[in-house]
Amino acid sequence: MILFVVIGLVIAGIGETQFSLFIRSDLDNLIGSVVFNAIYLTMAALVSWLLAKRFGDSLVTIILLVIGFGTSGLMIEWFLIGNSPWGNPQASQIGMFAYWSAMVVVPFVCLRPDVRLAGLKKTILASVLLYTIAALLIQLIPNATLHFVYHIWSFILGYTALILLATIGYIRAVCGIPTNLRVDP
Repeated sequence: MILFVVIGLVIAGIGETQFSLFIRSDLDNLIGSVVFNAIYLTMAALVSWLLAKRFGDSLVTIILLVIGFGTSGLMIEWFLIGNSPWGNPQASQIGMFAYWSAMVVVPFVCLRPDVRLAGLKKTILASVLLYTIAALLIQLIPNATLHFVYHIWSFILGYTALILLATIGYIRAVCGIPTNLRVDP
């Protein structure tokens, strides 16, 4: 459970650093987010374990994790943080859904013992490292507008790509379900 929480905090920490430190210069918010996310991830680890125990490494498990934690994350964003469509229409609902899903699905996938996931785990690690390096390097450019635009869009696109990578990779590797949309005549 501890490793699940640590991996989830790393995944969440990248986006939290972008928003809390790079955009708002608010260290207290970053610390508060880490504490809240650690509690959230502890509960998520338990739910993930229960789902895997009940449904095994299956399509049902991964879909319930993605939808369940993406939705619960949106509820946190809407009702606790104020990033609802009516309260903050500029907030990306897709980006927030992907962020909360990835925070749980990535540790779930990375901690599965299935050898068929080895390549996916390496791809996830490489993607997270590249995303982090790019987020850090952009801070070297002395242009606050560029920082803001970059961090907002990299958050939305980066977390969306990460959740798609983890989910589709898991489905292809573990569930044996082809995920291409090509239909042969």
